[in-house]
Amino acid sequence: MNKVDASRAAGIFASKYPRWHPDFDVEPVTRPSYNREPYVRVRMEMEAVNGKAIAWTRNYVQVKWQDHDLSVEIRWVPASWVKRISRDESIWRDPYDIVD
Repeated sequence: MNKVDASRAAGIFASKYPRWHPDFDVEPVTRPSYNREPYVRVRMEMEAVNGKAIAWTRNYVQVKWQDHDLSVEIRWVPASWVKRISRDESIWRDPYDIVD
C-alpha cells in the first residue's frame, strides 16, 4: 500500500525555476551570520528577482526570495547570475532583517 499520491506529490516539488546544486565535496559552503544575509539581484532566464544570499560557494549562490504569489523560493543558482545590491535597492525586504 502506498500512502503517497504520486501525482499530488509531484506538484509540491514542481517549480517554474530551474534547479542547480553544487558539489559540496568539492566546494565548501559559506554562510553569513544570522539575519545578516546580503541582498542580491539574480538575473534568471525568465526574470530578475531580488532576494538574499543565504549561502554560497565559488560557483553557486543559494538565494531566498518571495515570489509574486507570496511563496518563498530558495534555489541554488550560478554565481555569474548574481549581483550584490543594497537593502534600499531591493524591491523585496526581509521582515526579519536586523538593521543597524
